[in-house]
Amino acid sequence: MSGTPHSPIHHDVAPAVSQSSLLLMIVFMVACGQMAQTIFVPALPQIALGLNVDASQLQAVMACYLLSYGMFQFVYGPVSDRIGRKMPLVVGIAIFIIGAVFAAQATSFNQLIMASLIQGLGTASAGALCRSIPRDHYFGDRLVKFNSYVSMAVVFLPLLAPFIGSASAAYFGWQAVYWVLAGFGAVVWLLLIFAFKESLPKAQREHQAVIASYRHVLRHRAFRAYLFSLIATFAGIAAFEAIAGVLYGQYLGLTPFIVSCYFVAPIPGYLLGALIAGRQNKPRRVIYQGVALLGAGALFMLIPGLFNLVVGLSLLVGSILFFSGAGMLFPTLTSAALEPFPRQAGIAGALLGGLQNFGAGLAALTMSLVPMGGQLSIGLLSAVMVVLVILSLYYARDQNDTHHNLMPQI
Repeated sequence: MSGTPHSPIHHDVAPAVSQSSLLLMIVFMVACGQMAQTIFVPALPQIALGLNVDASQLQAVMACYLLSYGMFQFVYGPVSDRIGRKMPLVVGIAIFIIGAVFAAQATSFNQLIMASLIQGLGTASAGALCRSIPRDHYFGDRLVKFNSYVSMAVVFLPLLAPFIGSASAAYFGWQAVYWVLAGFGAVVWLLLIFAFKESLPKAQREHQAVIASYRHVLRHRAFRAYLFSLIATFAGIAAFEAIAGVLYGQYLGLTPFIVSCYFVAPIPGYLLGALIAGRQNKPRRVIYQGVALLGAGALFMLIPGLFNLVVGLSLLVGSILFFSGAGMLFPTLTSAALEPFPRQAGIAGALLGGLQNFGAGLAALTMSLVPMGGQLSIGLLSAVMVVLVILSLYYARDQNDTHHNLMPQI
């Protein structure tokens, strides 16, 4: 993944820092947003009782959080390209803490909704910049390797948060869930102030207008192709997560414990895929293998659905294969999309993060609106996502061939 002698790609990087300390900092930053998405789920019955609302209404809490989390990434990205990464992060995490405290003291449903919007507004800073900061320090194979480590680290966070939320709510009430978030956010805020070193030197900051910067990034055909590939892959994962519990629990009648085990089972596949991506020095091969695994996973889920069957083993194997392919593609394509933009890494990271979350939301919404159709619905949607990934990557390759390899090579 490198440019030709005529390529516009710049390999400007920030001063060297310890890879382990940088990884730890990014994981803590991302943890705020990841925990805020899932930590309150076990406490939903208590929240509904405490605020005197129907539990189904509380789905709006997650929706409002994701809305502000996705949208405000488009603000933090360009701001960070102009003033550096540290200040937007410090301000964003401070806003997140305020939102968590507000939620802990909420006495009405509307107050909780507003608090969720504030939390998303704050964590959007980490959502956008967790992709930009690695690009400030690395490029090429080192960037892919580092992003694979980030992918492996953050995949555990949504799994741990519900357990923390369940214990907090059981012993101290549902408000404790948000006090935990506020306390964790305070720790991250202090780490950012005292331990995080600015990764974007003044000499490398962007000076052109924001609209011009967005236009510059989106004009890059390969970036658009990798972006669409990532959106489609993430949408497939979100769709599976939205429907898996229903298929395992209601259609197959599995116990809650077994449903949890099946639900978590694809995670090791994702970790393995990310590990392979980080250790390979041939990104083209990694992408081919990742797409092949996506396709195999989609077929495993689709074929029984065509015969109106719901087969637990095919769902399990299909999801493991699909997640494994995603684990290979995410760090590789993210790195490829970011590498050409050392001065616009904030905007590029915001586009990648914001639009992936938007696409995932649409996929989850689609799964909730269309008739269930058993296993067929998730099989069809997964297959469509794989086709979109293939078409997007072909679109990027066509550009590379047409313009004499001026685009980053995958």
